[in-house]
Amino acid sequence: MTFNYPLTFLKILPFAILIVVCLGCQTLETVESTKIPQNEIRQTYVVTATREGTQVTAYFNQGSWGKSVDLDAPSRIEHNDAELAQSSMTFLTGTTYGLNQPSVETVHRFIYTNNDRKVFRNELSFEPLELPAGEIFIKRSEETVVRLSRAVGQDEKVSISLKSLQERPDSDNSNAAPKNTKTNSQEYDLFLNNELDESRSAIILKPKNLKKFVNGKAVLTIEISRDLPLQQETPAGGTMRWSYSSTIQASVTN
Repeated sequence: MTFNYPLTFLKILPFAILIVVCLGCQTLETVESTKIPQNEIRQTYVVTATREGTQVTAYFNQGSWGKSVDLDAPSRIEHNDAELAQSSMTFLTGTTYGLNQPSVETVHRFIYTNNDRKVFRNELSFEPLELPAGEIFIKRSEETVVRLSRAVGQDEKVSISLKSLQERPDSDNSNAAPKNTKTNSQEYDLFLNNELDESRSAIILKPKNLKKFVNGKAVLTIEISRDLPLQQETPAGGTMRWSYSSTIQASVTN
C-alpha cells in the first residue's frame, strides 16, 4: 500500500487545526473553583526575570487541558506572603494571577488554598546569570569568548541568540524565496544551540556560525530556564518554571 503523503497531510490538516483550536478554546473557558472537585485543579507557576524586573504568573486548570479556573473565596493564591491579584486579560489568556516587580526577585513562595481550605505550599529559587557589562565586539573571522557571571547548571536549559539591529532588506531571510536565491543572503537572526565552553561559564561564538551574519550593531541574549515539579500538589498535578535572561549590545565586524 502506498500513500500520497502531501495529499494525506492536506486532508488531515483541517482536522488537526480544529483539534488544537478546540483544546485552546477549552483552556480559555473559565469555571469557578466552587463548582468543580478540588482534586481536579492543577497548579502552574511561572517566574520570568531579567536584571530590570520580575514577572510572576500563576494559573489553574481543571486537569491538564481543562478549563481555566477562577479562584472563588475562600480559595486564593499567595506569593511571598501577599495575595496575587487576578489579571484583567481573561478573554485571551484564561484566568491568571500575577504581578510585575521592578527588581530581580530570586525566591518565590506560592501558597494555594483551595475551597476545602486545604493548603499547598510550593517554592522555587534561582541564581541570576549575567553577560558582561558594556558592549562586546565580535569579529566574524575570529572566535569570540563571552564570559558569564556564573556557570550554567547541568539541569538548566540554555538558549543563546544574536539579533542584528540593522534594517533588514525585504529580500533577505524570506522563507518564501527559493533556496538558490538565498545562498548569498545575510543573516539577521542567529540562534545558537548551547554554544558554551566545557566549564559552561562562557559563550563561544565561532566563525562557522557567523560567516553570513550582517555587520553592524546587534544584541546578544542568553536565557536560562528550569522546569520543576511541585513540592505539594493535588492529584491533578502541576508544574513550576523559572527563566532568566540577560542581554548585551554587540558590534559585529569582519
